[in-house]
Amino acid sequence: MPTTPPWSAVSRDRLLAFDPGLYRLQTSCCAALVLATTIGVEYAYGRATGAGAQDTLVAMLLGTVVALTGWTALGEPHALLKVRTAAFFPVAILAGMLPSAALAGHTDILLATLVVLLFLTVFLRRYGPAFLFYGNLAWIGFVFAAFLQRTVSEIPSLIAAVAVSAAWSLLLSLTVLRIRPKRVLWRVQLSLGARARAVAGASADLLLTLPGGGRSRPWRRADRVPIRPHAERSLLRLRSRQLQFNENALLIDGWSATPGALSGDWSAAALRRRTLQVHRVVDELAATAEALSQQGEGAAPLTAERIARHLARHDYETARRLASQVCANATDALAADGGRTLLRFAHAALEFADFDAWERTPPSVEDVPDFAPAAPLVLGGLPSSSAVARGVAAHSHWARLRDLPQTSRQAVQVAVAGTPAIVLGRLVSPGHYYWAVAGALLAFAGTATSAESVTKTGNALLGTILGLGMGVGLPQLAQGHTAVLLVVIVLSLTLGLYLGPVSNAFTAMSTSIAVVQLYGVLHQLSFHLLSLRLAETSLGAIAGILATLLILPTHTRDTVRAARGRYFAAVAAGLRAGVGHGMDVTSPDAESTVADTELMAPSASEGLDARLRLVDLRTQQLALVAAPLTSPIGRPLVWGNDTRLGRSRMALHTALSLQVHTVAATMARAGGDSAPSELVRTAGLLADVADALGKVPPSAGEPVDAVARLLEDAESRLWTLSSGSEASDLDAIHVLISTAQLLGRLARFPAKTGRTGEEQESHGLGRGHGRHRLNDARDSA
Repeated sequence: MPTTPPWSAVSRDRLLAFDPGLYRLQTSCCAALVLATTIGVEYAYGRATGAGAQDTLVAMLLGTVVALTGWTALGEPHALLKVRTAAFFPVAILAGMLPSAALAGHTDILLATLVVLLFLTVFLRRYGPAFLFYGNLAWIGFVFAAFLQRTVSEIPSLIAAVAVSAAWSLLLSLTVLRIRPKRVLWRVQLSLGARARAVAGASADLLLTLPGGGRSRPWRRADRVPIRPHAERSLLRLRSRQLQFNENALLIDGWSATPGALSGDWSAAALRRRTLQVHRVVDELAATAEALSQQGEGAAPLTAERIARHLARHDYETARRLASQVCANATDALAADGGRTLLRFAHAALEFADFDAWERTPPSVEDVPDFAPAAPLVLGGLPSSSAVARGVAAHSHWARLRDLPQTSRQAVQVAVAGTPAIVLGRLVSPGHYYWAVAGALLAFAGTATSAESVTKTGNALLGTILGLGMGVGLPQLAQGHTAVLLVVIVLSLTLGLYLGPVSNAFTAMSTSIAVVQLYGVLHQLSFHLLSLRLAETSLGAIAGILATLLILPTHTRDTVRAARGRYFAAVAAGLRAGVGHGMDVTSPDAESTVADTELMAPSASEGLDARLRLVDLRTQQLALVAAPLTSPIGRPLVWGNDTRLGRSRMALHTALSLQVHTVAATMARAGGDSAPSELVRTAGLLADVADALGKVPPSAGEPVDAVARLLEDAESRLWTLSSGSEASDLDAIHVLISTAQLLGRLARFPAKTGRTGEEQESHGLGRGHGRHRLNDARDSA
């Protein structure tokens, strides 16, 4: 195999890592086909019914918008759910069109009705994802009727066009474009391998750095390897890649519960077990790379970097050869500085290189009839931040309002934001006030907290500006060629659907490009009209931002605090399960060691697997809602926030969740239920520390007394264990010491800037010289 794989393999890895399972790519490409064919179907329908050219064009445009919204709603693999969802598309459109057309001559009543519609659009989201799209369709119907100035007598023809579009989209989703869960799951598993190689690449970058944030090792500069000037930055990048790997594993967990997704002898429980085994190898590779990066100059980090680089490039043969040489020279490796860690790295690399063989035979796990994924999928993806923020109280002087459900609070916010948006929008342009209302809705599109709303609204506003600028020249270039403009509309909407999950700026940009082309098709495009749209959208966005900040706001720190509590509760449960149950952590080819490690019944072990997956879910959710605290743009959005410390704190949380996996695997090797009782009690004490940390807010310096007492007790136990345990228990003691240090660092993580990485590291476990005692214990272990 060549040293560097073909560019196509590298590009495929990057695409798979960017879009797990290529699900977004598949959905957007299918949407493009649906949009294109819907235009043809609506055109044929208009010709068959004898509609005029203008009415046919309106039906084509309305059918296209409905098809785009409806196709996203039809992302479920279940046929019956698709039929039930599509059946109400015309009803939702009618709910918006009818009042808009009936009250066209009564401005005040019409605008009051619009405010009520805005409230219901968000309020109905509590009943599931389908009602999110029904609300969007109702809003689209209202805008179309107002924009086209349709009367009530003209509504039936438009609803018929909507019914044709809905039926066509449903037909395609049930036949040629139906979702095949088995194929999607297979591609998601390929994405797991791509993200595992991304972790290997980040590990190689970390091995290029010197401890303490020094510059890259000079002997690697000639090889054109990217220079990583700071170890801290490389470590944060590694943690980010590991977090992405966790998310991919959760997607596999979710898709494995979909009927028809599994093949052969595989069960959902077996696939979860195998994913956890892969997880253990990837974590071991990253952990040993991190340890070697702290060794300073030497041959061991260089050798490990070469192995990791070949793994990242999918050059498994070379990586296997280099790792085998390290294992063959085990005696010399153990005698060298960092040799024991390098040997662990080489063993992990050999298992990493055998991933392809792991897919052939499922592990021996009892099937679970009522298997439940850690995170049930929502339209093929993981739940959004709204699911995490559910149950977080709003800020209000009235308890009844403070405890309103999230959908009810956002419905109130939308109604409050929509009112000034309508008033100000009508002052700017009486005929285009709905643009201001659409701008206000940007603050509530898939958001949960105030900071998230401000961020996404700002991104959407930026995307609108870019979209108007990019789309303005096309109608002039394609003047007289309506088909060209329709193609641009389809392609822009498809691109927005694909890149929308990355940032809603892309969605706003693509939508603005499509709107500009729409006005070009209708021969209404002018610079004045585009200026009006930008002004109206900006006014609405400002109204939406003010509503999220002033009316029943859900603060980011409150949401992060709630997610943090659930995270530590999951960590505590994972630690208790890890020391109470064994787990098969061996590779499929190591059959000789299975009897030593798989000591519990499969059903009990499945409980451990589920708890470990729950830890990964809580880590992903914490990172999701903490994004405003870790993103560079979060500094001005959250008062007193330091994004650098936010990223470092999130890296510690990620490291602790990975450590829970290591504890479970190590305790299984130490004997599972037969492990020394003192080891089990100490691990249980660390679980108590995690529970206590979840119940108190983050603190700087010394933790609260309850946490401090538990930390000191754990320190004393670990110090005693390290000096009097048998050699077979030393690995477990080492892992527990590392877990205790991570808990201690999270308990004392600094709240203000100004400390270097070494100073932050010094805030370890215990008071005074406690950290040094644990480091001595770890070294002796």
